[in-house]
This record gives sequence, C-alpha cells and structure tokens, in this order.
Amino acid sequence: MLGIQSVASYLPKGRVDNLTQADRFETDREFVEQKIGVATLPRFEETDSVVSASTAAFNRLCENVQIEKSEIECVVLCTQNPDKGGLPHNSALIHAALELPEDCACFDIGLGCSGYVYGLSVIQSFMAANGMKKGLLFTCDPYSRILDPEDKNTCLLFGDAASATFISDTPRYKLATAKFSTKGAGSEALQKTDHGLEMNGRAVFNFALQDVPKQIKRTLASAELTAEDIDLFLLHQGSRFMLENTIKRAGIPAEKAPIRLSETGNTVSSSIPLLLEAELDNSPRKILMSGFGVGLSWATAIYEEVKAN
Repeated sequence: MLGIQSVASYLPKGRVDNLTQADRFETDREFVEQKIGVATLPRFEETDSVVSASTAAFNRLCENVQIEKSEIECVVLCTQNPDKGGLPHNSALIHAALELPEDCACFDIGLGCSGYVYGLSVIQSFMAANGMKKGLLFTCDPYSRILDPEDKNTCLLFGDAASATFISDTPRYKLATAKFSTKGAGSEALQKTDHGLEMNGRAVFNFALQDVPKQIKRTLASAELTAEDIDLFLLHQGSRFMLENTIKRAGIPAEKAPIRLSETGNTVSSSIPLLLEAELDNSPRKILMSGFGVGLSWATAIYEEVKAN
C-alpha cells in the first residue's frame, strides 16, 4: 500500500505588499482584502528557481520525517514554468541537486491548479506498477515569471511556492477514491499569451461554481460518504470570494474548509499541499482535496488515515 507519509513546503523570501499593488492599480483596498483575500504575495527573487525551491521544500520535509536518499526510487515534479524552459526536465535537475541514486525514475508533469491531486495519483500508480516503495512528489509553479506587470487581474492574485510530498509504503494517508475532469474548450479562460498570463476571471469563477461542486458531490457519493463524514476539505486557494461561494455551493461546512491565502495568494499546484502541511498535526481521519483551474482541469480525491496495526 502506497500513500502520503509527510509533506512540507517552501515560500521564497521575496514579498510583494498587495495593498500597495492595489494602490498602483487604483483598485479598492477593501476589495483586495475581502474579495481576493490576499494581503502579501511571496515572489521568487533572482536567485530562486524551481530546483532551488523544490530542494528547500525537501530539506524542510527531512525535518518532519527520516528519509534515506538511497531508497528514493521515483521523483515527479508538477510545474508549468520550469527552469531552462523545461530542457532538461527539471525533475532530473532536482535529482542531481539532491544527489539521489541513479536507479531512480524522474519525470515532469505539466498541470496547474489541479496538479497536486493529479500528481498524487500519477506517482502512486507509477510506483505501484513498478514495485517501488519510496518516492517524492514536488510542486513548484512560479507564475511570477509569466505575469504581465500591468495586469491587475493576475498580479494581485498569484504567489510563488514549492512543496515536497513523501510517498511511501508506510503512509499516514491512503487514496480512497478520485475523479478527474477536463474542459479543454474552456482553456482560453486562463492561458499564456505573448503578453504574459491572461485570465478571464468571470469565466474561471463560473467554472468553479458550476463544475467543481458537482464533482465533489459525485466523489462523495462514489465513496458512499456525505460532507459530514469528511473531517477536512482542502480546496485550491484561488481567491477568497471564489472559495467562499464554491464551499457554499458544494454544501461543505465552512469550518471544515480552511481559507488561507492571505499570505500566499494563489500558488497554483502548491496551494493544496500548503494547506495539508498546516493540518497534518490535527490528524484528520478523512480528507477531501479538490484542485481546479488551468485547462480547464479539475480533480477531487478522498484520502483516509491509515489505522495503526
């Protein structure tokens, strides 16, 4: 049995005051605080990279759990904005930085806000198919690299972060069920253009409210569970207003679904593991994760605590 044993994150030292940004864009500060929900944004500095941030997340992970590098058999990185344009694949660069053994599979996957839920399933399935016992899933998507500095729709929203998740055969949490969906016809709602990242906020908001709650309800039904059976709901931290309405539409008890993007913003594939790291000490028995965004892509999974023998 494979699953999540531990998770850790990394936030760069660089910071952007979002209220000062609001003034620059002549945007109401109350709107930024209450609707977007972001006061401060972590930003990569010149010395930061996907590899260095992922390595820093791994070092923090090693503070939580003992990891023998010689036992790592698989490294998967989820990113859409890799170092060196993605050539070579950044998981190989992380492999080199961590001095992992040569008998180790390494590959990248290019997914955005649904990437963590997808990535967990990908690495666990790959490892299970190949008889592997120890692996690492990294997320790092520095959108600051592709932001148009004059676009308030994106500059006020996205932050940089990285995470590292230890997948092992002695997990704390195992996958119970998951569902995955794609609406490629809606991909123009959030895309990279010659000007940088472009987002149709209304289209993304409508997608989140219409499609995500349906998938959450279907995932619960397939596991023969209700919202009351879930101890913790970890939803992608898109914006406060979008989260509040998605939570309400899905029938999720608000106290079970933390909203914590004030100091991080939308960190794309790293938003769910950032939440998970903060909640592990509370030892929730059942966790529902739902990531949604770029693609348009959305994925929901339920993880259950592994009972001690």
